[in-house]
Amino acid sequence: MNGAILPTSVAEGFHRPPGVSYLKSHSVGCLPRSAETMLHDRLFAPWAEMGEAWPNWIEAIDSWRGALGKLIGVEARDLCPAANVSAGLSRYLSALGQATDRRTILIAPSAFPTIGYVAGGLEAAGWTTRYLADDADARDPAIWAAALDENVALVIAMHVSSNSGARADIAGIAKVARSAGARCIADCAQSVGIVPVTPAVWDVDAVIGTSVKWLCGGPGAAWLWVAPHDRTVLMPMERGWWSHDNPFEMDIRDFRYASDARRWWGGTPDVAPFILSTAGIEAIAAIGIEAIGAHNRALQAALRGALEERTPQWRWPTGAIGGTLCIDTGTDQPHVAAKLDTHGIRADFRRTILRLSFHAYNDLGDVERTAAALA
Repeated sequence: MNGAILPTSVAEGFHRPPGVSYLKSHSVGCLPRSAETMLHDRLFAPWAEMGEAWPNWIEAIDSWRGALGKLIGVEARDLCPAANVSAGLSRYLSALGQATDRRTILIAPSAFPTIGYVAGGLEAAGWTTRYLADDADARDPAIWAAALDENVALVIAMHVSSNSGARADIAGIAKVARSAGARCIADCAQSVGIVPVTPAVWDVDAVIGTSVKWLCGGPGAAWLWVAPHDRTVLMPMERGWWSHDNPFEMDIRDFRYASDARRWWGGTPDVAPFILSTAGIEAIAAIGIEAIGAHNRALQAALRGALEERTPQWRWPTGAIGGTLCIDTGTDQPHVAAKLDTHGIRADFRRTILRLSFHAYNDLGDVERTAAALA
């Protein structure tokens, strides 16, 4: 196990809350120390020196697209910045009405709530949201296949569940969706940065993700990736002047979609969040997703080894999971929450389910502290 543990020097590259064990990277990742300098150099300095600094700012966003594209193995031109996952998904859905006569969106009830909120908002436009059964294992492509029919236009699958940590077979789900004539979009908000995210290998039609969690890039820097086969096929109804092929052409009567994923961009873009996101992406890429994943699994195994046999009343996860260890503590939840607070352990709950995440900046000391608190 110790061979998978990252050197303690890795943690020095991040700001960490003092005096506590921070185990909430599934919610917000810790700030890389490089972020402040990068924000100054790429946002504030050009602004102070030039006033109108759009060329520098757009170059910074292009750098972000390049860094993220390299991390997940896609072309930068197929990535569109978005303020959040909801915005990215909404803009993607705005293009589907003209691309298919089907009007059903299939999701799992365990999906992050924003997915259902966005999909449900299309009811007035004639769309229907259908859910898998509450007890269905959303990791299994066969479950999705059984729910598909000629009305389903889109399957939205979470790569890693925020409720249980369950890790889905996205390639398998995309395959059954395609066989049924539907598109598939993967929500990678809980996986990118800790689990390999490989849109091209999966053969999905789109991916949504965010920087705020495992990528340590803060809020406001999400994205939509659209597969090359839909690059110029889908025409989003939600658009703005930065969706234009040439935003500075300024002819109100002549709109032409950008020839790449920028067509989903919309109005005047944010800049600062994507500079911060670049710092996070570069920090994670320098360590390596595989190395962070192995470190995470080793710390998970250490905690399970210390506690699982001593807590037979709890439900520990089974099967493939992502970076978050989700443990159903049942009626012990109030007692567990109090113990964590007393011992300075930052974790959280979804009802009775305790969520613990070990990132590159965590170590065996965090495992020992947590085990001692919950023993």
